[in-house]
Amino acid sequence: MRNKKPVKQRLGQSPKNSARSELRNKLIILGIGFCVVLAALAAGSFLMLKALERSEFFQVTAIRIQGCQRVTKNQILELSGVDIHTNLLALDLDEIRARVESHEWVETAEVDRNWPNRLRITIRERVPVALVSLKEGLHYLDRQGVVFAKVLPPEDLDYPVITGMSGEQLPAGVSGSSLDEALQFIRLAGRGSTVLPGQSISEIHLDAGGSLTLFLVDRPFPIFLGKGEVATKYHRLARVLNRLYKGNEFAETAYIRMDYLPDKVLVGLTTDAV
Repeated sequence: MRNKKPVKQRLGQSPKNSARSELRNKLIILGIGFCVVLAALAAGSFLMLKALERSEFFQVTAIRIQGCQRVTKNQILELSGVDIHTNLLALDLDEIRARVESHEWVETAEVDRNWPNRLRITIRERVPVALVSLKEGLHYLDRQGVVFAKVLPPEDLDYPVITGMSGEQLPAGVSGSSLDEALQFIRLAGRGSTVLPGQSISEIHLDAGGSLTLFLVDRPFPIFLGKGEVATKYHRLARVLNRLYKGNEFAETAYIRMDYLPDKVLVGLTTDAV
């Protein structure tokens, strides 16, 4: 007797497939409903935010500006673009910070909200440590080696002047350059040495090969520093100047070579045979 094969159900679906289809439809409906709820919440939040941005409760009533010395508070306020009619919620703090930092004397700026209706702008100004002589005139140079503002009379010129560089020659990265060595020397002199203080430096000249030549305020002769070993040469030069001072030999000094030999200093006298 032949075994009968099961007859496949061709019409309709099996109970199992029907349950799966019903579950899938329910999940789709729930997903659509969830998306509708999220969209409604987002739209409601957006409308509420826009309403708050127009509310007088968050209208700026005071702007506090801190850190101004060279730059005036009015200049910072004008750059910020904020006034007492601005809504605190509507402000883009990053945009305000970027506008304030566009001022040549501003190194960094911080912008903070003080709820519900006050704004605080705190700046840190650039600190000049030297002047650099360029084709366009004298410019201020900060401690990072950034040329940031042209010197305009009758501004303070009581800074060392760095010469021998053009705008095209300013290094993209100061570290390791001859300009970096000049700044190192100025920093060492600014630490309060009585023999070689920062105020005694008149000029540091950078030649095409990167060597430094120093000129002091009250001494006309050149001091050839050469390249490298800035700290060693600074302290060695301070000892040489102290010895020349004690021996009353400044008047006869024609030049000082710090680059003569690695551990030697050559002092040329005006009385030496040419």
